Amino acid sequence: MNPNLTKRGFIRILSYFTALCVFLGVGALINYQAAQRYRQSSEYGYQRALSDLSDSVSNLEVALEKGVYANTAPQQQGIAAKLLKESSDAKIYLAELPLSYEELSNVNKFISQVGDFSLYLSGKISKGQEITDQEMDSFITLGEYAKELNGSLKDLETTLMEGDIPIGEAQQAYQNLSRETQDQAVPAINSGFREMNEEFTDYPTLIYDGPFSDHITQQKPVFLEEAQAVSEETALTTAALFLNEKPQSLARGSGTEGNLPCYRFTAGDKSITISKQGGYVNAMLNSRMIGSAKLDFEGAAEKARGFLEQAGYPSMKESYYVINNNICTINYAYVQDGAVCYSDLVKVGVALDSGEIVSFSATGYLMNHHTRSVDYSPISSEEARASVSPRLTVEAESLCYVPSSGLNETLCYEFTCSAENGDRVLVYINAQTALEEQILILLQSDNGTLVM
Repeated sequence: MNPNLTKRGFIRILSYFTALCVFLGVGALINYQAAQRYRQSSEYGYQRALSDLSDSVSNLEVALEKGVYANTAPQQQGIAAKLLKESSDAKIYLAELPLSYEELSNVNKFISQVGDFSLYLSGKISKGQEITDQEMDSFITLGEYAKELNGSLKDLETTLMEGDIPIGEAQQAYQNLSRETQDQAVPAINSGFREMNEEFTDYPTLIYDGPFSDHITQQKPVFLEEAQAVSEETALTTAALFLNEKPQSLARGSGTEGNLPCYRFTAGDKSITISKQGGYVNAMLNSRMIGSAKLDFEGAAEKARGFLEQAGYPSMKESYYVINNNICTINYAYVQDGAVCYSDLVKVGVALDSGEIVSFSATGYLMNHHTRSVDYSPISSEEARASVSPRLTVEAESLCYVPSSGLNETLCYEFTCSAENGDRVLVYINAQTALEEQILILLQSDNGTLVM
């Protein structure tokens, strides 16, 4: 110790030094935490952009596949517009990723090419020109690349979401996506477009309520227009009968308002809603534990049909179904004079361990059920069939009412078709104009019907 330094002075210096160390440590901790927050914020932003990009590319793949089977100008024009929108959105999301243009040039080139292709098609269709077989082949080729691209994006998204790649290494992962196949051969596409040099993959989307369910809650309940209001006591009695419970065992819950106001009641694991207008069962759920499956889809469908007949829902046709957690949920649509009314949707959930009905929803039926009629003579099925793409083989046909974007309905012929590549395709032809209203791609799996 310095002989000129007093003990008090030494303690003072030591205190200053300790305070300085604490100050520097706190500062370093604050800076570290700020850096961590910045990195987390950046990572969330990259993940969101990647998810949005993946969604857009998935939509591109579906639109390109439908374009192969579109056979009338309005449907083709609609698909061209969809391709333009999704390609534009995809380019926006791509720009949000932490890379330069060069690092994702192959992906960017592909997305731009789809946008150019859509503009080319739109201009040709607006001039009344037909799409050639070579241009149809371009739909197929572009669709194959879009299909593979989305798989690569999904894989990368999963890796990032699981935290397998720290944010500091994310850029390298994105770079790999572009570099993996940049040296592959580039096939030629007619119509003067440059080819992309990426190979990608994708899977279809499960449509839980069927393809015509989006509009169900967007209007006032047609079926209940003339129905009288019921009291909560009357609704409670209806609920008890439906649940096979004593009225005194039910507890009153908070009801719902909106376009379809309902009373709500509970009894143990069971809950049920009854429409305030008319007193109809809107929905029921039994949330009990489900054991091992003993029934298959056919057995569940038999239980559901018996339930619907007993509940007063005649003339219902099975459409789509899904099996999840040993519950088979089946969608039924009302049939009027042989025509399926897809808006009149009823869903029945059957427990595969016992065949018990554990869920029920009649929202679509209550919102839309009414007697349909048209003020024109529908075209023949032969005339409608002529509008189906020659690339498809018709296997079955039926009449149906499908909702339009204006919350109205259109009488259509539904053609179940097969394609040379094994695709199962539903084509809906307007029964008045013979134009295509909708095209759906079907896939069957052990757990339900997949629709694109």
